[in-house]
Amino acid sequence: MTPAARIVLDGRDITANLIPAPFGLPLEAGGCVIPGGLLGNCTLLSISVQDHESKKSDSCELELDNREYIPSPGKGSKLEVWLGFVETGVNYMGSFTIDSWTKKGRPKIMTVSAKAAGMTTDIKAPKSRSYHEKTVGDIVSQVAGKHGLKNVVHGEMASIQIGHIDQSNESDLNFLTRLAGRVGGNFKLANETIIFNKAGSGSLPSGGEAPTFELIEDGQTKWNCTGSTRGDYRSVEAAYHNVQKGEREVVKEGSGKPAHRSRKLFKTKGEAKAQAQATKGALARGKKVFTASFPGRTEMFAGSGLTATGFDPDCDGGYIIKTATHRLTDSGLHTSISCETAGEGGGNTWGGESGGDDGGDE
Repeated sequence: MTPAARIVLDGRDITANLIPAPFGLPLEAGGCVIPGGLLGNCTLLSISVQDHESKKSDSCELELDNREYIPSPGKGSKLEVWLGFVETGVNYMGSFTIDSWTKKGRPKIMTVSAKAAGMTTDIKAPKSRSYHEKTVGDIVSQVAGKHGLKNVVHGEMASIQIGHIDQSNESDLNFLTRLAGRVGGNFKLANETIIFNKAGSGSLPSGGEAPTFELIEDGQTKWNCTGSTRGDYRSVEAAYHNVQKGEREVVKEGSGKPAHRSRKLFKTKGEAKAQAQATKGALARGKKVFTASFPGRTEMFAGSGLTATGFDPDCDGGYIIKTATHRLTDSGLHTSISCETAGEGGGNTWGGESGGDDGGDE
């Protein structure tokens, strides 16, 4: 297939400047088709977009031939990127804010780095505040409003009641990451939107089901799969303080031993239940990790599902994509993904024959 790209800087399509003819030819909807499949002797040496499910910010990096002087871009400039193929269309990879550039020689190259739009200095600055008897949806909405950002929160998470949580000399970025971990979610900032999704759910933040892509071993894929006995717990327990009874009570997810116990005492039953579910899911998802690199599939994104087929009986099956990287270089358009076991696990997700009860301690 024939690679295509579109790069827009502060609202101006600059693709033709970076991929000039004959290496790039205009696309009707904007951007350039790369008829030879390779960048060749272009100003653009490479472009890479990395999409994360959580914690890390999405990022974009351009490498430019600087033998003919290119002015450094202004800090805070907005970069928008589309990648794909003429035959299947280009996919919008996101909007990014340029935060740094590097020039080096020889050869003379300029590297431009950008983070997800909305990643401002203020959201990374330390703050102190407290939230009492608020839902996760309320808290996220309040933080987003302070930074002029939009927000999308998964329905199951939005209604979780937080008894009390403090933010002490902590950035909103770190605070939201901590809040997401407390209720079994993933937090990320993308396209000027704070996104809270349910970890490993295979669903979109809006509540709809995320697509599942099939990856078939066709001789063009470089891959690796690792199974681990990490997290071989049959149940998870989390405790909370029952105010009405004045007692410590326990919420349990799963059954049997060994059991994993959270050391934190939660304010409400809802928080304890959310934490128990989150821990059980995280332990199950960590049992098998699958990574792969293959010809470009820019429709794949972090948080979507993957079905691996034809690789190995112990490695085939369902996964959640944790990170997707799409890279256009002189060797063409390629995609790399890192995945982990989908859902909450169950049965022998480690692979191979079961070794029976490991006899772990409760």
